[in-house]
Amino acid sequence: MDVLAGLGPFVQLGAGGLLSLGILLILTGRLVPSGTVEKLLAARDQIIEQQKTTIDRQEVRADLTTSQITQLLESGKTSAHVLEEIRRLVEKRPGEGA
Repeated sequence: MDVLAGLGPFVQLGAGGLLSLGILLILTGRLVPSGTVEKLLAARDQIIEQQKTTIDRQEVRADLTTSQITQLLESGKTSAHVLEEIRRLVEKRPGEGA
């Protein structure tokens, strides 16, 4: 019964008042056709799918970049060890350098 009590002011308006209320709701954007709502929801879902695809691609790219950087660091460490050994060998042979 409390729910019906909230409709009291609208019932007193009559048919003209309800029609005016409906037009007012349409003009203020509170009442939207279901086709429009469905189009908006479909567009939103499409954007969400595009964003998910973009995120997945970026994650794959980040994994690849991490793997490449790891390989480069390993190569750099090997090069550093080789150069250090060359320096040590040169230091062991005094007088042979220029």
